[in-house]
Amino acid sequence: MPELKCAVVGLGLGKHFVEALDRNKSVGEIIVCDSDTARTAVALESSEKVQTSYETLDQMLETESLDLICVVTPDHMHRPHAEACFAAGCNILQTKPLATNLKDARAIVHASKSAGKKLMVAHERRFRPSIVAIKAAIDAGAIGDLIHLRVDAISDKRNQFQRAPWYAESESGRSALNGTGIHEVDLTRHLVLREIQTVAAFANRLGDLDFPKDKTTSAQFLFEGGIVGQVTVTYEGRWPAGKFIDDHLRILGTKGSIFGNKIYREGQSDWEEVTIGDHEIVTGIKGCVDAFVGSVATDAPIAVTGEDAFTTLAAAVAADESAATGQTQTPQLL
Repeated sequence: MPELKCAVVGLGLGKHFVEALDRNKSVGEIIVCDSDTARTAVALESSEKVQTSYETLDQMLETESLDLICVVTPDHMHRPHAEACFAAGCNILQTKPLATNLKDARAIVHASKSAGKKLMVAHERRFRPSIVAIKAAIDAGAIGDLIHLRVDAISDKRNQFQRAPWYAESESGRSALNGTGIHEVDLTRHLVLREIQTVAAFANRLGDLDFPKDKTTSAQFLFEGGIVGQVTVTYEGRWPAGKFIDDHLRILGTKGSIFGNKIYREGQSDWEEVTIGDHEIVTGIKGCVDAFVGSVATDAPIAVTGEDAFTTLAAAVAADESAATGQTQTPQLL
């Protein structure tokens, strides 16, 4: 199998993509790109595969011939960065969301098709070991037919916004749901594997965190067959330091249920615990990177296609529109 020449653009969260590429045997060389030279210096020291760095994407694309690029830049920059990378003949693994609006999302998918290059969106929760085990149990019929899912993202974003102010800037285009909550919307779709027919949502901007759009949203997704998915996301979470209680996942089926990392199958006397791996977000990112590298190296199918990611974004956008208008919405098609 040939060794691939890869790049990572954006070394905030992108540092985990560099680590994953470094551990992949199909990767021969890693190029890094970030305007923060302190970040690129750390990357250059972290791996023998990282030999070259650039401060701008244009400079890197003009100089290097790359097999794939991991685009891990702020949400509102996804479209121009993706279009530039596709124009340069690169395959792209892009961090979520696909874009902050459907116009840009369509443009990214179109650019991929026009260039004849692969596009994958890193919805890393699908690759976390606990979620892989939970989905396998659902698909095997362990809890019967699905009835209702509740997937929450309860966050306290004060420290994150201080570290990376762009998250809370109006230019970013983020709402709580299409930014952080896109993980939960995608996970709900991934577990149900049916089309969303109707979306209804309510939202508010209560609390003291400075943010230009809705900070708390509760969205309901009606899937084919009557299954109801519920996603609640907030940036105004509060809890004692170091004592966060993770109560983000509840799934009800006709023959059992899943609460967090515990599965009950009808007839059992107790819960069965799903093992949660250490640093699941890092493990999830590594799963995304390995899947994409494998797709590029062997021309295998993409695990999370641009079309799939568009459908997730369309569901989130429909929920934001429902909250704004007070009317139910139908997600737009690509």
